[in-house]
Amino acid sequence: MLKILRHKNVSKFILWGILILILPAFVVWGAGSMGKSGDKGPKFVGTIYGKKVSFDNFAGAVSSVRCQIFLNYFNNPKVLDELLKNQSLVGKIAWDRLIMIKEAKRLKIKSADAEVIAYIRSHPLFMRNGRFDTQLYEYILRNNLGLDPRTFEEIVRENIAMQKMNESLTKDIAVSDDELGAYYRAENCKFKISYALLAEGEAVKDANAIYKKISDTIGKGNMDFESACVNAGLKLQGPLVFSKTDYIEGLGEALGVAAEAVGMKKGDISAPVMMRKGVIVFKLIDEEGFDQDKFTKEKPEYSKKVSELKKNMALEIWLKGLEQANTLNIDLKEYEKYYH
Repeated sequence: MLKILRHKNVSKFILWGILILILPAFVVWGAGSMGKSGDKGPKFVGTIYGKKVSFDNFAGAVSSVRCQIFLNYFNNPKVLDELLKNQSLVGKIAWDRLIMIKEAKRLKIKSADAEVIAYIRSHPLFMRNGRFDTQLYEYILRNNLGLDPRTFEEIVRENIAMQKMNESLTKDIAVSDDELGAYYRAENCKFKISYALLAEGEAVKDANAIYKKISDTIGKGNMDFESACVNAGLKLQGPLVFSKTDYIEGLGEALGVAAEAVGMKKGDISAPVMMRKGVIVFKLIDEEGFDQDKFTKEKPEYSKKVSELKKNMALEIWLKGLEQANTLNIDLKEYEKYYH
């Protein structure tokens, strides 16, 4: 523990005894170590900014990721269990974590002891009766996380640095009224369409050729959408009314269709849209608008939601660029096979 936490005893021993009885004592992972994959396999996990990442360093990142998952979902055992069992996801986040930590160091972003202490002392996992409890803290680290205090504190320090970096990268991202209206429209409108299934299953590669035939026919002014679909040998279906959150029978989730429809006007023909069960092209027949008064009332809170969405999308693009700039040598779906 940082010294201020190590020497502060705020426990009530009677309640502490009860807590031990009801808190399951399990370690969410073993930190372990990792070794190279043999003569024919990679000798190291990959390179970040030209420097080799050892299997042991990657194992440490995996341990840190699992720790963070536990901190976030300790009060939701079902989600916690599902995330910890998702080897591919944990491996990817671990690799991204190593990249982001290097990037934070390159940008000279640091976390002060006071910030680490504040995070730990305010986390509900380590509180009893609304106050931080030293013995509870040490018990959970030892029995639930399998970490010593110093290692845990360094994980927290890295987490804070990465959060600072993310905030710095996204601080200038704003949401215009037009964007806000478009997002709200997509989530709250109902769209009425007629559509044709261009291709399904293994035949999706043929969708663009079929779409070109339809659009060329319409472009020449000879046929409307409905006739052009029939001319292309397709069965026109609809009209269909749906919202973003609906499931369209025979096609799949409506999210992609709604995202396309929100940028269209009545009478417009869509580009090919990939669905769960194939590719469709559709005509926007009509739209049932949203309640303007409700939008005005919800706008401040909704603006925060869309702002976070834009920031997350920007960070995802930024991180993808970092991933492409560095080299990974192993399959993240099978990283556990490197554990000794």
